[in-house]
Amino acid sequence: MVTILFVLLCISIVHAYITDIKLVSCDSNHACPNYAGYKRISTDLNLGVRGAKSVFMHLKQDPREDPITDIQIVRNTNTTVISDIAKWTRLDVDLNEMEDQEQGRSPLWLYYTKDTSISKNPISSIIVKEGSGPSAAPEYTRIPVDLNDGMDGYHLFMYYSQDGPKDPITAITAKQCFTSNCYMDVGNPFRISGWERVEKDLNKGVVVGMSVYLFYKREKAKEPVTDIVVLLNDQSTPEGYTKVDVNLNSVTLRGDDIYLWYKTSNDIKNAIQDLAIQFGPRPVTPFGWEQIPVNLNSANNGKDGFGEPTYLFIKKGYQELPTVRRLEFDQEGEFKILQLADLHFTNEKGVCRDVPSKFNCKGDDTTIEYIGKLLDRERPNLVVFSGDNINAAGVSDARAAVFKFTSLVVQKKIPWAAVFGEHDDKNELSREELIEVMRRIPYSLIEQGPAELPGVGNYIQNIYTNGTRAATHDFTLYFLDSPLQTMGDIQVNAIQKEQLEWVVQSDLEFQKQNSNPNAAIFFYAPVWEYNHEYPRLGDARESVSTPKNELSTLDYFKQAKTIKIASCGRDHVNDFCLEKEGIQLCYAGGAGVGGYGAAHMGWPRRSRIIKLSQHGQVLTTWKRLDDEKLTMIDFQTF
Repeated sequence: MVTILFVLLCISIVHAYITDIKLVSCDSNHACPNYAGYKRISTDLNLGVRGAKSVFMHLKQDPREDPITDIQIVRNTNTTVISDIAKWTRLDVDLNEMEDQEQGRSPLWLYYTKDTSISKNPISSIIVKEGSGPSAAPEYTRIPVDLNDGMDGYHLFMYYSQDGPKDPITAITAKQCFTSNCYMDVGNPFRISGWERVEKDLNKGVVVGMSVYLFYKREKAKEPVTDIVVLLNDQSTPEGYTKVDVNLNSVTLRGDDIYLWYKTSNDIKNAIQDLAIQFGPRPVTPFGWEQIPVNLNSANNGKDGFGEPTYLFIKKGYQELPTVRRLEFDQEGEFKILQLADLHFTNEKGVCRDVPSKFNCKGDDTTIEYIGKLLDRERPNLVVFSGDNINAAGVSDARAAVFKFTSLVVQKKIPWAAVFGEHDDKNELSREELIEVMRRIPYSLIEQGPAELPGVGNYIQNIYTNGTRAATHDFTLYFLDSPLQTMGDIQVNAIQKEQLEWVVQSDLEFQKQNSNPNAAIFFYAPVWEYNHEYPRLGDARESVSTPKNELSTLDYFKQAKTIKIASCGRDHVNDFCLEKEGIQLCYAGGAGVGGYGAAHMGWPRRSRIIKLSQHGQVLTTWKRLDDEKLTMIDFQTF
């Protein structure tokens, strides 16, 4: 009975897997239609191809249907490259469809399967990236086919992400190249070589030298790789290991000779399933991974580098994420949320902006110290990262920056949620990729959200009564993305109508369940109603950044009936709350020294705390300053 109750009190996070794919083509005289309930990938798969139709991919995520477990792309009708072809479904739109079919070349077909005898790992994301050698998150697998090969269009590649254990790696190699278009299948883009690239150039940041990439292969019935060592110069070589005969510091003016050696054995427990590279001087080791403690760009001792600090990580076996208890009020009916806005982390040391001249600022470490003190003082039940978690400049590895800004909540085993800001996806990873990274971090509550909504990461988390098995909840937490959209002549990050309609509809559904919980809503960019001159508590040191538009966000909040507080970031030196028609519109205030601020003018960084009492019937909020005493200011109850 105790075991059953524990399971009921834990969050069973059901990720949204892709259950259907549709391709639609249209000529220059007709707009391409959308499919209801599907998310359209915005990239035209024939981008830049003269005389070609536009082809768009639409993805469906329906938990009632079986997920797609694998995809392939095949030129012509050469199905001999696909094993068990009867278990695959071919989409009936040619990826290279032309306006005049007589001008067209041989067709390019997309196949998918749901058969678990082919793959047991459901696909959670499919993306398309532009460039001859684009970089994707290690959570993705590249299909080795340039979608526009020989078509004189843009180079496009498709990537997909899967959940679950992978077949072990059985061989490793490396390749030197002059450009990032560095693959084992270059020159024959439709031959499946079996070699997968470890993203990131091992010689990044080296002024003189060649690009070097690692590759690995997974082959059935071969012994797996169970250990990897990296040796410098004349270090003794290990017995029973295979040398990758490419100097990882190849053709550089200075630096160590660095070689990778690997061992294969039948030790299945230690079989290596994945490899990844992280850039940065002190990378955080993500859950389930191990770091090889040698800087692959080292100058003379395996530590001090002269290019980008570069480290190899290996994943042995497959570990399920720690179980996350569902969000609950404590025995006194209380629940505390810490909102951290505009952290502006990097994977490097980080910078210090707008700090007092005599302040001993250490970049990202200073922000980490502040977060650590906040967590120890407030002991929150939930941490919300409300956008611009990653900086736009000075970031060479967005994935590594994610591991850094979440490191303390993971160490302290605190559930956390996040939304995106305008800077988060300004580096090499899209929001879609960042979601795939974040949801694999312990205690993460982040979700992709409904596929048909604008943006990525619109989702709901509920807070329940402590220790009960009640199906209905006591408080609702909404998290909304602020996707880029056009307002007049400018592009801004702002909540869109479809997202607000979804919030209203969700609220109505909760009411039908005989539940009438109060709610809070978190997002990145303020809405226009923050401009109103109502009595407010806190400072307004800059203009509200969102321009006026015809969409009345507050009207939708009122239709939802249960929303008591909305809290955002973006405008770093605003930290006020104002009440309008029974709803508190709040800023958190900027928390990170990597973003602009006003500490140099006596206005320290800060963060907002929201405390729910009486099972969410009473709310209090305050802020903690980044000073020696973590000074509490602007306490209010509503």
